[in-house]
Amino acid sequence: MSILKKLSIFASAAIATFYTNVAMAQAAEAGADAAKAGARTEMWLTVAFYILMFVAAGFILGVVGRALKVYELTTTATKKKGINWNSINATLFLVIGFLGLYGAFWELNAHGGWLLPDPASKHGVETDNLLHVTFYITFTVFVLTHLVLFTYVFLYRGRKNKRAYYYPHNDNLEKIWTLVPAVVLSILVFFGWKTWTSIMYPENLKDAIKVEAVAEQFKWTIRYAGKDNLLGPRNYRLIGGDNVLGVKFDDKTSQDDFFPQEIVLPVNKTVQFQFGAKDVIHSAYMPHFRVQMNCVPGMNTYFTFTPTVTTNEMRSKVNDAKFDYLLYCNKICGASHFNMKFVIKVVSEKEYRAWLKNQTPFWVKKNEKPAPAAPAETPAAPADSTKADTTKAADKTLAINIK
Repeated sequence: MSILKKLSIFASAAIATFYTNVAMAQAAEAGADAAKAGARTEMWLTVAFYILMFVAAGFILGVVGRALKVYELTTTATKKKGINWNSINATLFLVIGFLGLYGAFWELNAHGGWLLPDPASKHGVETDNLLHVTFYITFTVFVLTHLVLFTYVFLYRGRKNKRAYYYPHNDNLEKIWTLVPAVVLSILVFFGWKTWTSIMYPENLKDAIKVEAVAEQFKWTIRYAGKDNLLGPRNYRLIGGDNVLGVKFDDKTSQDDFFPQEIVLPVNKTVQFQFGAKDVIHSAYMPHFRVQMNCVPGMNTYFTFTPTVTTNEMRSKVNDAKFDYLLYCNKICGASHFNMKFVIKVVSEKEYRAWLKNQTPFWVKKNEKPAPAAPAETPAAPADSTKADTTKAADKTLAINIK
């Protein structure tokens, strides 16, 4: 294919893209208001720009490839020394490899802080330490192995009159690269297992605050255990009306449970969350507390943790007066999945006790009798106007007789 023909194809693609974008922009302006049409036009122009860039890059690469092919044929015909592709490829491999390592360090420095927010729970510090140790070990191995890979490819590239050394086996090397990773991974697995066990199988749950979070499309329903610190049983057959969770209120353990509009937790007190779902699988996610657990219809799942930073302390730490801890859904459970947020407040023990006093159990609200109405006042009897007139007439007669 000649260069002129390629140029004509490139020009035709550019013209077709341009007219397509103009037509789409005109249609957008006709069917929507000016703001939406402008945004859509800008979007399509951006798409067109990247399409043209891609086509131009392909065209340039094609021209360069043709030129190099012509150069190689010329050097072969004239028996001259051609391009040393082994050296070029090895050099490119080395340069691209080091650029990739630089990109990894840059990404770590620029966006490493986006990985997770600061931990605000007791076990969150432990899991973060485990994550950091694992990351530093694996990242060090990643850098060293790639440095060796890129350097060796460059140093031992194909050269004229040079043969590779045949080295088929070394027992000591195999022992080293087998035992060292095995020992390191065994240590990491042991500490991971120990941390996981302490989180998932906590001790002394008798005094832990019991909270239930039930997910449905697309909201959370929260229930606290009352004074007995026991969550009453539920049955899906009882769901209906204002009994949104199907709680068995004929059970005494259910009659002191209450449903707050926000989750309030005391700092440095153990909390056990019981999770459930009413429709599809959801996932309870509290990033600051390092909590994530699937919410499965028909079964309960549990997660226990101890918050260590109050909401006000975290607001000062992140310099955001509007900050709140949030309970999210971390499963794509439907169209409005992004709306599944519920505010969590961590407060002092005193504030938590004051908040508890203002909570009324659902059973009490439902069965409390309205106060009797005050008796209506009896209206005074109207005066007898006839009697009053007779009295006045008698008084006048008496006055005349006296005279």
